Amino acid sequence: MLPQGVYSSAVVAAGCTVTLTEQICDGQLRNGIAVVRPPGHHAERNRPRGFCFFDNVAIAAKVALKRENINRILIVDWDVHHGNGIQHSFYDDPRVLYCSLHRYDNGLFYPGSPDGNYNMVGTDKGAGYNMNVAWNKCRMGDGDYLTAFHQLLMPVAHEFDPDLVLVACGLDAARGDPL
Repeated sequence: MLPQGVYSSAVVAAGCTVTLTEQICDGQLRNGIAVVRPPGHHAERNRPRGFCFFDNVAIAAKVALKRENINRILIVDWDVHHGNGIQHSFYDDPRVLYCSLHRYDNGLFYPGSPDGNYNMVGTDKGAGYNMNVAWNKCRMGDGDYLTAFHQLLMPVAHEFDPDLVLVACGLDAARGDPL
C-alpha cells in the first residue's frame, strides 16, 4: 500500500511535465523546467519501478510527437542511475535520441541490467538512436561529465538536430546522497 498522497503526487508530476511541454511546443514558452517529484525515468510502460510511478519525460515526449511541429526529440538523462524506462519507451523509435549518462558497474548498479551498457544502441529503425555513457566506477566528477557532454553528447545532438530537448535530471547524483 502506498503512503497517502503518493499516487496523486505522481499524477500531478506527470501532468505538470506534459503541460509544460505542450506550452513549449505551442510557442507559449521558449523553455521551461518542471521540478517535480516523484521522478519518472525508471517507470516502465506497465509498472512502477525505482520510486517512479509514471515516466514523466517519456509521457511528455509521446504527447509532443503527436504535434506537427515536433519530429525529433532529444532526451538527455543524467543521473547516477540508468533511465531504463525512458530507454525502453523509445528503443525502436528513430524520432527520439535518448542519451543517458549514468553509473553502470558492469550491470551491477541499479537498475541492474545490461540495458544500460554502452553497446545498447537501439533496435530496428531505432538503431543508433540510443546512447549510454555507462561508467564502471563511482565518483565521476565535473570533468568527466563535461568531457562526455562536449565530446560525445553535443556532437551527436547537433547532428540529430532535434525540434525539442527534454532533460530527465536525477537528484541522486549529488554529493552526499545515500543512493
